[in-house]
Amino acid sequence: MHQHSASCTHHTTSISQPSQTTNKVRLLVTVLVLICSFALAELAVGLFSHSLALLADSGHMASDCFALILALLATWLSQRRRSSNLESGNHWFEVLAALVNGVGLVVIAVWVGWEAVERLQSPPVEILSLPMLATASVGFGVNSINIFLLHKDSHNDLNLRGAFLHVLADAASSVGVIIAAIAVWALNWIWADGVISLLVSGLIIISATPLIIQSLNTLLAKSSEC
Repeated sequence: MHQHSASCTHHTTSISQPSQTTNKVRLLVTVLVLICSFALAELAVGLFSHSLALLADSGHMASDCFALILALLATWLSQRRRSSNLESGNHWFEVLAALVNGVGLVVIAVWVGWEAVERLQSPPVEILSLPMLATASVGFGVNSINIFLLHKDSHNDLNLRGAFLHVLADAASSVGVIIAAIAVWALNWIWADGVISLLVSGLIIISATPLIIQSLNTLLAKSSEC
């Protein structure tokens, strides 16, 4: 009787892991398609409207595409490792991907901050605020959908948390672009584009720092177990 119960428990576990992995891959692919599609549109409008904030947001979303591809690769590698019964409890692939995602966020933030400082020193002659505002509003909608999709599972998975933080930073960036667009349109504050870009870069660094620390601590803990 006890042997049958153990067998049933093992069967349930073997089903739940592939099911969780499938759901995770589905989430990442959905978010990847939404972000990559919009990043291209945002790049085009950013070039047309001469908005650094919009271009920075587009670049940030493009980096998210890479981060999500990396997260998908890490998930696939971990699944193969588990299916091969090779140290099935070791998920260092995904932890490493989360660390790379965090570092990537910091790199993007530094680039945005650098460009923002240069923009403040030499502001553009004109920024087309209405296309900028419309695009940023759509971007916030896209990021809100992605936040809704990833939020629940991001608490228990470091890799999904990395993707979630990327999307959250994107949403904050979109809000910043909306504020800058309104300031340019209503008050002709061209400098607002650079200021908002600088603030967004700070938000990105703040959101990435805990992920980097948590990833490093996890990797150190795993290495000490070996």
